[in-house]
Amino acid sequence: MESRQLQVVTVHLGNRYPETWTTRLANMVARHLHEEHRFIIYTDEPSQERFKPSTNPNQNLEVRDLKAGALQGYFGKLRLFDQELTGSEPFLFLDNTLVIRSDLSKLVEIGTSNDQHLTGVRDWNYPILNSSVMWCKPNSATQDVWNAWTSGRYRDENFPGDQNFILRALKTEELGYWPEGMVSSYKNLRKLERRDPEQAKQKLEACTILKFHGNPKPSEVIHPWQNPAHTIMRNPLKPRLWSYLADEIKAHWH
Repeated sequence: MESRQLQVVTVHLGNRYPETWTTRLANMVARHLHEEHRFIIYTDEPSQERFKPSTNPNQNLEVRDLKAGALQGYFGKLRLFDQELTGSEPFLFLDNTLVIRSDLSKLVEIGTSNDQHLTGVRDWNYPILNSSVMWCKPNSATQDVWNAWTSGRYRDENFPGDQNFILRALKTEELGYWPEGMVSSYKNLRKLERRDPEQAKQKLEACTILKFHGNPKPSEVIHPWQNPAHTIMRNPLKPRLWSYLADEIKAHWH
């Protein structure tokens, strides 16, 4: 299971998102990561035929059993902290609800050179970790995230999502963050576009990854009438924001 080849992993659990989204993620990684790598999809239905491999010779796609057990939704991501599943080699984790805009080599370089055991996104709205893009260096500290979950160490505490649990289980000095602006929030950029289009454009051009947290999702931006509550009704008097960045999404999300 272990290899020195760069590993990029994602989780596809349940049917919350279409399989095509995970395939598109693999394709975006293949286009923006020139180093030879393995793209590993951990899923509860591990059939190789579910996801179409990229034709890029730098990418080897693998589909593996997440062995999620009772884990559901976002919490399935916690299984990646168990070295019995993922091995001891570092890996880059990516959610399948994001759009990769540019070369990932800088992000890999930062993750590799960081002293911290886990590098993630500093959330855009709350003082917590956002786990959509993570570089993990498996060791006893990261393994303890999984151990804490399986042992019920914090069973009396309420965790709305996996990232809250990860933040609780890791010590502050074990956690690092990507440089500000490398991973941008679509929703925050859209809000900024309302009052300062030029600054929003600059932030977009500076980011490597555009993350779609909450709503809308990329498909809804491309087709705003698909779910108008997430697009049109957010800015009913500003039609230019209904499909904000739709062309940008279509250029990369395929």
